[in-house]
Amino acid sequence: MNPFIRRIPAVVVGVAVIGLLATACGGAEDTPADTDRIRDAVGDAVALENRFHDAKNRLTVDCMTEAGFDVHPLDLTTEYAQNLDEQSKAFLGSDAPGLWELPSVDEAKERGLDVGRYNDPDFDWDGYEKEQADDESTAQTDPFYEMDDEYREGYERARYGDEFYDFMYNPESGSESDDVPVEAGCAGQVVEAVTQTAGVDEEGLVWPAALEDWEAQIALYNTETLATAQGEWATCVEDRGHPRFEFTDGSINVWEYVNSFYEDMADTDTGEDRMYEPPAGAPWEFDEAYEKEVELAVDFAECADETGLRETMQSEWDNAMETIAVENREDIFAWHDRLEEAVNATEALLDG
Repeated sequence: MNPFIRRIPAVVVGVAVIGLLATACGGAEDTPADTDRIRDAVGDAVALENRFHDAKNRLTVDCMTEAGFDVHPLDLTTEYAQNLDEQSKAFLGSDAPGLWELPSVDEAKERGLDVGRYNDPDFDWDGYEKEQADDESTAQTDPFYEMDDEYREGYERARYGDEFYDFMYNPESGSESDDVPVEAGCAGQVVEAVTQTAGVDEEGLVWPAALEDWEAQIALYNTETLATAQGEWATCVEDRGHPRFEFTDGSINVWEYVNSFYEDMADTDTGEDRMYEPPAGAPWEFDEAYEKEVELAVDFAECADETGLRETMQSEWDNAMETIAVENREDIFAWHDRLEEAVNATEALLDG
């Protein structure tokens, strides 16, 4: 008998757990302009998603321990939040697209547009990598990969089942024609137990499509107000002797243009049309090229200050996100409550 199915508390099966926001936010009592509760639902759902994956991982560790394995990989023993880039799923309160491309004047003077400084022959790569590294990941060595090959293979076969293991490590796997086998072993047992207990599989717990529909978000974002502010900013930059930069999906593509300043980065024969022709005299040696980049960045920043572009970008993005939130609030609340129900059921397995 499946050890996890045996541990399912009878009271949990088939019982709908009332969501935190179902009565507070759902139904006709909602007011379309009230986004606070929607924001709370999304934020709480992120935390619930983390708890759900953590509980599943702990169930898998329990199963693998019962199977005789006592050294587990970090992907099962590290809190899931460390592996989840929450900013990639930010919604209400998130930064407008392209905002990072408009530095403040101080930032512009320090780092330019943050494109070419990495070409500096004296750039401190060790310090940069230390700054960028995740402290937790660098501080921990995964004990699982210190085990011998026999242990690791036995572990993964017990975790996923022989068929799925063979598929993962078959060099010919991965083509579109391959039928991916279902995970068995402890992974399959946990999925089966959670699905039976919660009454929903992971397909039913995915983010509402509206929260990740980039095209719809950008369509709402690209208002006449935004276009006017972008045009005023582009004219300001152009009047300072630069190309007229255009926005695409809220962003300015300046990487190719700024890279053309630098001798080692200049791409002289790509066979493709450039979005912006290199400035006269480019490329330059690093010191001169970086000075040109800083000048451009300062002009970007000062023109953004003069035209109020940053504020307009953020306000129009906020308006777009609030519109999507209100129009899809019922789906958002329902998603939150499905997650809450799944978390309660999955954590009950651990307590059973």
